[in-house]
Amino acid sequence: MALADITTSFSGNPLDRADHLRGDNEIFGTYLERDDTRVVLMAGEQILSQKDGTLVWLNYESCKILPQINLIFLGLEEGAPRYALHLYGAETDFEGSLTYKEKGIKFRDGRTLGFKLGDAHPSLGIVAQAKSMLLWHQNHMFCAVCNAESRLVKAGYERLCDTCGTSHFPRTDPVVIMLALHGDKALVGRGVGWPEGNFSALAGFVEPGESMEEAVARELHEEVGLTAIKVKYVASQPWPRPSSLMIGAMAWVEDTALTIDAGEIAEAIWITKEEVRASLRGDHEKRLIPPSYAIAHNLIKAWLDEE
Repeated sequence: MALADITTSFSGNPLDRADHLRGDNEIFGTYLERDDTRVVLMAGEQILSQKDGTLVWLNYESCKILPQINLIFLGLEEGAPRYALHLYGAETDFEGSLTYKEKGIKFRDGRTLGFKLGDAHPSLGIVAQAKSMLLWHQNHMFCAVCNAESRLVKAGYERLCDTCGTSHFPRTDPVVIMLALHGDKALVGRGVGWPEGNFSALAGFVEPGESMEEAVARELHEEVGLTAIKVKYVASQPWPRPSSLMIGAMAWVEDTALTIDAGEIAEAIWITKEEVRASLRGDHEKRLIPPSYAIAHNLIKAWLDEE
């Protein structure tokens, strides 16, 4: 069942996250031994996948001998347990031991999987969950209060410091991404260091004590000198680089005069719908709309489809 008018890539996770099982002592015991239990592997920041981009699910028995950083419980798929295992080492370390290369099975990054699977796909929702969680554990092994090493509890959804008793929980960083509008035109920008001719919607992190709408207005003013007069939420997208939530919005602005922050934006241009259509056809010198796995694509497409 669609919960929003726009379904973004990396959303639509099909798993039942089964919160009620996270405190079960057997989640890393008898549940792992079940015949229908499957595990997805991550090495470095890349996920083991099929040639078409779908995930490779293995039984845990075949993974026991592999060097492990962390194992977490993802949830249930039609009642069957699903886990994610972070391997110790880079993806290249396993090319010899995991004889998958000739079958087209290899470790791939999330962006590559997004390209292969295109629009919203169940595998991408699981990638977002697994990658975000596993990288959080890797980067938060020590207590931020007393610096002692913490341990994984609640099937991976908490880290507990036994020294001072502090509980730590996975974080998600909110990021606003907005399409600025004025009359019949929209604004796209090219970030510093981006390839020439590639544009997207502007974006920035939400700061503490700030609403989504206020963050949109601030980022537009800081990056291109525009003043927002109205902000409308459109859709959101999990973004596992490493663990952000992209909050998509439309923002109507007072005028089109730009004052560009050269430290953030290399180039910003106002575009028309016909120019975007030409870009989609390959008839424009610039790429005015990013790939479909990015929520900026959804924002520009939604504006394009408006009557």
